[in-house]
Amino acid sequence: MTPDAPAPTLRDLLTAGRRRLEAAGDATAQLDAEVLLRHLLGLDRARLYARLPEPAPPGTAERYRALIERRAAGEPVAYITGHREFMGLDFLVDRRVLVPRPETEHLVEWALAWLRPRHGHRLVVDVGTGSGAIAVSLAVHAADPTIRIVGSDRALDALQVAAANRDRLAPGRVALVAGDLLTWCRPGIDLVLANLPYLRPDQAHAGIAWEPQVALYSDGTGFELYRRLLPQAAERLRRGGAVGCEIDPSQREVALATARAHFPGARIEVRPDLAGLDRYLLIETG
Repeated sequence: MTPDAPAPTLRDLLTAGRRRLEAAGDATAQLDAEVLLRHLLGLDRARLYARLPEPAPPGTAERYRALIERRAAGEPVAYITGHREFMGLDFLVDRRVLVPRPETEHLVEWALAWLRPRHGHRLVVDVGTGSGAIAVSLAVHAADPTIRIVGSDRALDALQVAAANRDRLAPGRVALVAGDLLTWCRPGIDLVLANLPYLRPDQAHAGIAWEPQVALYSDGTGFELYRRLLPQAAERLRRGGAVGCEIDPSQREVALATARAHFPGARIEVRPDLAGLDRYLLIETG
């Protein structure tokens, strides 16, 4: 831009950002360009669109281009902004944790429905809590002080993110534990929830290259961590308890077989996500 050229408008920036992301193959270019501009300016969607005809504030174009280039290189929008919405809540996220996915919200909704008719003191453990999305969302939406919620993870850096989210969104409502699966826990759990690493290394792709590998991949078929978790859950679950796990669709049969081996007589099913893919292993013992 020459010294005499007019400053670009916010609409100009948004259009240029969208076009750059489209050229980079971003399937959600319009949304991503908008979210990044809103983040930079601190505006909600309505206020941004009301101000689109206005000239961009000094320095905005350069800062916005830098954000767009990060996204064009494949960095998730959530890592660029440091935020991700999950269950209507604003979670802090960075490269220490996975970006929470919309499909995991169904696991939380199932847990809320399971807890609703059951009264008295109940203990819920979210295994592999990561950002704390599942545990914190349960604490906020259940809003029941008789439900004790624990989030566990073997990654200390992930627990730091979970603690920040808990303290912002559900202070005093979620305990956090550093531990491997359920090895740290005694019997007496009412509900076990888990979204553990379940991908095989050969399922790697560019869309998840920025996220922590330890939170994505498991050995062998990708089901190995669940092979360890399910017998531990069976030993620690209170009578009438339940287990809910997010799995890879290819693991449906091995998930059912493993669950039946460790929970004889339980109601066991695999439910699809909104895309129709087998996604949730659900076990109810009574």
